[in-house]
Amino acid sequence: MRDLVRRLLDRALVRVLGGGFRPRSVLHVSYMVHVPYYTVQILRQEGFDAAYMAVDESPLWDRADFRFTPNHRLGFVRLNEWFWFWRIMARYETVHFHFMITPSELGWEVEELKRLGRNVVVHFRGCEARDRDRNIALHPVLNICQDCDYRPHICKLPRSTLRRDLAARYADLILVTTPDMRDFLPEAQHFPFFAPVDAVLPPPSGVLWPERSRFKIVHATTHPGIEGTTAIQAAVDRLQAKGYPIDFIFLRNVKHSEVLQALADADLAIGKMKMGYYANAQIESLCCGVPTITWIRPDLMSAELKESGFIFSNLHDLADTIEYYFNHPEELAYKRAIARQSILRLHDNRAVARQLIALYDSLSEHRRDGIAR
Repeated sequence: MRDLVRRLLDRALVRVLGGGFRPRSVLHVSYMVHVPYYTVQILRQEGFDAAYMAVDESPLWDRADFRFTPNHRLGFVRLNEWFWFWRIMARYETVHFHFMITPSELGWEVEELKRLGRNVVVHFRGCEARDRDRNIALHPVLNICQDCDYRPHICKLPRSTLRRDLAARYADLILVTTPDMRDFLPEAQHFPFFAPVDAVLPPPSGVLWPERSRFKIVHATTHPGIEGTTAIQAAVDRLQAKGYPIDFIFLRNVKHSEVLQALADADLAIGKMKMGYYANAQIESLCCGVPTITWIRPDLMSAELKESGFIFSNLHDLADTIEYYFNHPEELAYKRAIARQSILRLHDNRAVARQLIALYDSLSEHRRDGIAR
């Protein structure tokens, strides 16, 4: 009965307000994190009407155009959800959901957006879109699910299943952040990361190894289990036991600005040693001019990546890789010299923004053609 009342009210508003959106506009909806915030800033620099709506709060990030705070005490129609949908979300031509996160628990807004004729983009960014059993079957030797430290496993949660179902039913376009995720969403399009905007990058320290006595390695993650942190720490421990003057800086659940500040003084960074592709932290490292060790599956490797500031290794050979670059400072200096330039060729913000805008415009054009027919 309660759901029926909400649907009747929404349908009435569809008839009254259905055409009232801002042409060529997009609303990014996500958890409170830095990536969609900077995505919106870059889109605005390209002249596109973009905004960011964060769902809930976070101790690690606090900047958004709109902040939706769930309040489950407001009654059967969840008046706060309803208000935010009609006051904010419905006014944009395209709504771009990160993680398929919605203000409501059941995602009723997605169906209403389609009823309004809006474009729905779903951007899966991690384990909410993965399938643990399939990943282990496809990559039994090494995969990020082996030591998963999401408790319970995020991919098995009912809300993750709901999000994947919502995307399958209503999304006009599904994007994934890394190409390995297409193992689980073959219909999705891999869309490259944006690089961090220059304004947030701290200046480099200017004094690095071997001019200083200690070799600083930074490893940052929120989930050590899926990163291979235990094996990374063990590799560093072996080298320290051999007498190498290494400072290992392990950052977990810290603010984005703190990670960048640590990188400004780093000689080397390590991350994403089990997933099969790199992600935001590795891009940020290279933008800071820090050579970065990561692992990429052979089927996802490219010539451009091989020529970049990345250093490719695996968990088994990691200690040898670190030792090689410690003992060959000229090779490390070369990787440092090309790090920033090479990653900005792979992740040119202006080119990535124009690609994203073209996708939005294409969805709108197809929708108009469909209405015209």
